[in-house]
Amino acid sequence: MEPTAPSEADPARPESRPDWRSLSHLRDRVEAAVREIERLRAENADLARRVAELQDGPASAPSFRFGDGDDPDALKARVQGFIDLVDGLLQADEPGGDGSPSDG
Repeated sequence: MEPTAPSEADPARPESRPDWRSLSHLRDRVEAAVREIERLRAENADLARRVAELQDGPASAPSFRFGDGDDPDALKARVQGFIDLVDGLLQADEPGGDGSPSDG
């Protein structure tokens, strides 16, 4: 059995020993540190699992290679095509735009 410092409520505690309070405070801080270390270890394990899941993600994940061997003019035309498409969709969603009923 481990020797323990008497609690502050213990009537047998010698009042001439103020170091008991210091030891008790130190023990409390060590216990708090141990709890924090355990929490951080659990968080670290969770993060490691998440990283592994991301690394092992689906092989069919969409990717966009920007300019991978493309002619700069062809790439510019592709990007402009995307911009025009998005602009057209945004205009169609506006009231009074193409294909949308207008308010009023």
